[in-house]
Amino acid sequence: MQSLYGTFQPAWRPGGTFLRTADGRCWTYADLDTQTARLSLRLQGAGLVPGNRLAAVVERSEWNVFLYLACLRAGIVYVPLNPRLTPPELGPVLADAAPGLVVCDPALEPTVRRLAGAAPVHTLDRAGGGTLAALPAARGAPDATLPPGHPAAIIFTSGTSGRPKGVLMQHALLAGKARALAGAMDYSAADRLLHTLPLYHPHGLFMMLHCVLSIGASLLLLPRFDAADVLRHLPQASVFSGVPTMYRRLLDEPGLRAAAAGVRLFISGSAPLPREVFDAFDRQAGHRIVECWGMSETMTNTANPLHGERRAGSAGKPLPGVELRVVDAAGELVAAGVPGVLEVGFATTDDAGSKLAGGSLFGSYWQRPAAEQPRVRDGRMVTGDIGVLDSDGYLRIVGRTSEVIISGGYNIYPREVEIALEELPGIARAAAFAVPHPDYGEAVVAAIEPVAGAAVQPAEVLASLRSRLVGYKLPKALFVEQALPLTELGKVQRAVLAKAHAHHFDRI
Repeated sequence: MQSLYGTFQPAWRPGGTFLRTADGRCWTYADLDTQTARLSLRLQGAGLVPGNRLAAVVERSEWNVFLYLACLRAGIVYVPLNPRLTPPELGPVLADAAPGLVVCDPALEPTVRRLAGAAPVHTLDRAGGGTLAALPAARGAPDATLPPGHPAAIIFTSGTSGRPKGVLMQHALLAGKARALAGAMDYSAADRLLHTLPLYHPHGLFMMLHCVLSIGASLLLLPRFDAADVLRHLPQASVFSGVPTMYRRLLDEPGLRAAAAGVRLFISGSAPLPREVFDAFDRQAGHRIVECWGMSETMTNTANPLHGERRAGSAGKPLPGVELRVVDAAGELVAAGVPGVLEVGFATTDDAGSKLAGGSLFGSYWQRPAAEQPRVRDGRMVTGDIGVLDSDGYLRIVGRTSEVIISGGYNIYPREVEIALEELPGIARAAAFAVPHPDYGEAVVAAIEPVAGAAVQPAEVLASLRSRLVGYKLPKALFVEQALPLTELGKVQRAVLAKAHAHHFDRI
């Protein structure tokens, strides 16, 4: 089987630009091939063979990218980890991954060595220096021959709802999803994607990088997200992909419309995009953001159409090859407009037009027993997400089955409450969650983050909600927070809020 690297390689022009950095360094596709070959042979020289795992705890840079692609060439399973993890967070993940080698930023070396157990540790800095560069290279070819179904990477979930799970992703699945998204968004070799997302997360590592590689486009790689810095570089880009928090911050920057004038496409993913942000970006930047929905296990499943109506609050329509169903508890289809559990399947084929031989059409969980693997029904993954399909095929995500609030016998989906709140003036972001209640079992409680400078009164907000939500969905309490707790990629941490307010009704 051809690796993901080899699958994409025919689209590359050796002299074409692959990557530029903010400080002006430029790497062609020929440079990419040279550097990844060198790194692949060094990893082989360190004793790694196809199927071994390499854990990367490094800062984002072009060398982070080269390391990942070198692993793909060598058949080494890449395990990207957030370098901001604390030792109590990083230690269990490293133990679970059981890597044959750990590569870390030099500043993290003492901590990583202490946590890595018997695994050897080498360093890699933003300039390509470190002990990894001094390893002797193996003799032979940088590209391994891989069996069907060979894994490419393990992505550990955030763990906001429990112990992080490692999602095992296969080369064939990643290739198919990249091509589907690139085709749906009309990517071409002329595109330049402005990249500010983490390279340890599927959005930054797979969704953006793989689309570029699949059609031989180029990246403009910034060291981090900074709104003012993004605006300075936007005129050099044709595509920007971010998370809702990034778009909020861009809205605060003067000169947004001028900087965005030459950009053909803005994409949002990883968290629901509030209607207020969608509408404000349309007004201030002159662009309607394309919102997408996906999961670590399946990658991108839906997107608002590039050519067609882009709806605020909607995750769009299924991408080519995606089979989407909304079902009830018995697995039966529900009517349009009725919430139900989302099931995702794929008609993805390989280059020969046949089903992906020997491979899974979605990721499995590393080191988990069969009972904890993704639930499959009739060849489709039961996602656990609750969605609503409109009569014309647009999808809205309203929650997860694990987050459904059962209050007084009624099922309430948090995202429905949040959307109603975020549509009210003066509210920038909302979170709905359950807390124990002596009468209802669980009560719907909400926290809101006001727009800067807005004076929001809980009683007035609740009064406005009565025309938008049926009575049993109305929050039993409403808290105003200066800033809601977020993950690094902008997802509201409902569990943190639920814990903070768990005893609210004990005092009433």
